[in-house]
Amino acid sequence: MFQIAIDGPSGAGKSTIAKAIAARMGIVYVDTGALYRTIGYFVRENGVEQTDAPGVIALLPRIHIEVKYEDGTQCVYLNGENLGDKIREPEISMYASTVSKIPEVRSFLLDTQRSIAASTSVVMDGRYIGTVILPSADVKIFLTASNEKRAERRVAELLQKGMSVTYEEVLSDMIARDEQDRNRDIAPAVPAEDSILLDTSEYTLEESISKAVEIIERKLAKKKDRRSRLFRFFHFLLRPIFFLLYRIKVVGAENEPEEGGLLVCCNHVSAIDVILIAAVLKKHQPCYMGKKELFKIPVLSWIIRALGAFPVDRSGKDVGAVRNAIRLLNQGYCVGLFPQGTRQPNKNPRDTKVRSGAAMIAMHADATVLPMSIYREGYSKKMFCRTVISIGKPIPFSAFGYDPKVSGEYARISEEIFDTVCKLGEEAEQCLKK
Repeated sequence: MFQIAIDGPSGAGKSTIAKAIAARMGIVYVDTGALYRTIGYFVRENGVEQTDAPGVIALLPRIHIEVKYEDGTQCVYLNGENLGDKIREPEISMYASTVSKIPEVRSFLLDTQRSIAASTSVVMDGRYIGTVILPSADVKIFLTASNEKRAERRVAELLQKGMSVTYEEVLSDMIARDEQDRNRDIAPAVPAEDSILLDTSEYTLEESISKAVEIIERKLAKKKDRRSRLFRFFHFLLRPIFFLLYRIKVVGAENEPEEGGLLVCCNHVSAIDVILIAAVLKKHQPCYMGKKELFKIPVLSWIIRALGAFPVDRSGKDVGAVRNAIRLLNQGYCVGLFPQGTRQPNKNPRDTKVRSGAAMIAMHADATVLPMSIYREGYSKKMFCRTVISIGKPIPFSAFGYDPKVSGEYARISEEIFDTVCKLGEEAEQCLKK
């Protein structure tokens, strides 16, 4: 079960696109705007001014709204009557916008909307779905378009329904409503911080739908549990053993994100680092590049492939391996990477050279970087020694300020990533001394 929140101003195509998404994905579509329009319609029909909050509140006990799905279409019933297109008039839009500012009205509808979303997978559109109604939605999209394009679309929609409107009238009402919705004190119609902006100004309807579905599928893919059965078995069986042998202390375990598409960047101390990283991550199965020679050994090849490894030719630049890493990240997997390239068991990480591959892969996959540090007591060669593994806060690639016009950006960002890794190691060292 999952929740998709589609927000945006009037005329951006929220309802049309949300309906198409629901049909394409076989899930329920909830038109929240229709619910507020229904209340706005009832307020107007009863001769109450939209700005008369006490008058509107007094009407609520007389309102009974039902949402039914007939032939795959959401139908909103007001006191037993299916209002159909009566709630789509421009005047009703203004009523809906005004009454939605009243806390009692929002509370009146909140339970209805959330109860639907809690019982089935839904796509819900409105003006503050991702910020208020479904703040924990799996996917949040904020649709927008230019004022002129939105007005054109709305006029065409209303004329098709037989309503008499002008472009100027619709544009004026739209701009006024946008201003009102953005600047209200309670639940303003603004994008959620974690929403993805989709501007449909230059897209056809079909292109807009395809873009939205692409965003949704990518986000949902990253939320799936990508751990193989074999990995879960080894994780369950071997994790306690490694924690005991290496006396592992984990710092920052809470920083491991829920979503995939995660590039783990860590210093490289020994051959068992890949196992240690896998042991401390609870929500992800890290995939690694392994030297191609390992994949020629029959049994070992099967095991490491099942655990997510893929071959790399270390004699030169292996473009195929890089593409594999990017593909895995795009599909929502976790990929482990050592910016140092090779093991540096007895060196302070700051004294080693950093390669630029981490930034390049993260950029092309638009991946979140999870810095991690393995500190073994005194950079010891001993097989078993006290170990502190620190997990830093996840960093979206956009936070590095990548500029494609500037040369050397991959090197700069890789250095920045590894600097964070080194700081974690220095903090781990101090932790171990306590």
